[in-house]
Amino acid sequence: MNTIVIAQILGIFFALVGISIVIRSKATAAAMEESVQNKGILWLWGFLAVLIGAVIVVLNNMWTSGLPLLVTIIGWMALIKGAFIFFFPDASVSLYRKFNKGGVLVFCGVVALILGLVLLYW
Repeated sequence: MNTIVIAQILGIFFALVGISIVIRSKATAAAMEESVQNKGILWLWGFLAVLIGAVIVVLNNMWTSGLPLLVTIIGWMALIKGAFIFFFPDASVSLYRKFNKGGVLVFCGVVALILGLVLLYW
């Protein structure tokens, strides 16, 4: 039951973020650039990633197959991303800037949209 609810929440989140990135890539790129220039906002992104990842891992740490595994992997990735931002903020800024280029950012948006639709459909 937890898996389905978490997958639906993540599906809505990823689908909306993906659509937003694809439709408003320039505004998204500007927002990301502003975020990484502000250490407080960057720390907040790490905090939110750790929080979301920890909740998912605690509620759905199932290394089986199918949807439970996908949700678990997303949770662990969020947790690791947040920890990376906490412990390596300068490297995080560098990575964000590499992903914040036109074609790469739109590609990430398409991937997020597809992931969101997969999670919603499953």
